[in-house]
Amino acid sequence: MTIKKKYIVATRPSILAFTQTQLVVELLKEKNPGCQFEIVKFSTHGDKVADKPLTEFGGIGIFVKELENAILQGKADFAVHSLKDVPTIQPGELMLASFVKRENPQDVFLTKNNLKIEEIKEDCIIGTGSPRRMVQIAAIKPKAVFKDLRGNIDTRLRKLEEEQYDSIVVAAAGLIRLGKNISENSFISTEKCIPAIGQGVIALECKKDDKETIDLIRTINHYETEIAVKAERGFMLAIGGGCKFPLAAYATVENNFVNLIVMLGNQKTNKTISLSDKAEKDKAEELGKRLAEKIKKEAGEIGLEFLI
Repeated sequence: MTIKKKYIVATRPSILAFTQTQLVVELLKEKNPGCQFEIVKFSTHGDKVADKPLTEFGGIGIFVKELENAILQGKADFAVHSLKDVPTIQPGELMLASFVKRENPQDVFLTKNNLKIEEIKEDCIIGTGSPRRMVQIAAIKPKAVFKDLRGNIDTRLRKLEEEQYDSIVVAAAGLIRLGKNISENSFISTEKCIPAIGQGVIALECKKDDKETIDLIRTINHYETEIAVKAERGFMLAIGGGCKFPLAAYATVENNFVNLIVMLGNQKTNKTISLSDKAEKDKAEELGKRLAEKIKKEAGEIGLEFLI
């Protein structure tokens, strides 16, 4: 049984990050009514440098390093992350120990008039900094012009309202967690735009040897989400990529099997390769790695360089 105590929870200062952390704390309180929690905000490098495209940063992990340091330095017991921001490999002393049930993983295509992506003008200006989104949306709108988009959700929505863009593309999960209304026309199917690895998943990170905290945060772990994450991140680990080139993977669990669809692309040519396969749940990570090797081989055969 978990010892009743106060837990320090590390989060980023953004409205979405804080809202997600509050959601996690409420779930934990329901399962562990005797425990207390204090949320502490830590600004990350990605938060401090908001005027550069994410692809220009020196590496992935720009939204998690400071939170991980807080755990390592004893300033927090665990951290709450949007999983798609978390590198495939954690510092040796840390682990991703719990995954909250996945929210809707789809991307949404927002316009002022709630148009479907197929209905907007062909030479539209689309706000997104994601290479993954760009190459997949280019297949639907080949004449579209992509313009970088940074800032929190409200900032991005304001830029759309001010007509700095004809449309913007964001994750449905963040809008839903913030209580924003989303038109049915806005959702892009996961077949047309395969989600980012871990999109819609909140992950909890702590020290590997902190059994008390692990036991606590595992009380809200969602098993099927954890299995899906293993497949997707197994793919990312074998590819060796992050957000600097177009990469996507989305897994679902059905009965005893995990289904995985993956995508690799080239932002200069907008060429992509998509593959899918399934495996038994206990082979989820192996499935991801197998599809990674297969897609790299196919990319080599057709001369698709998966670089920006």
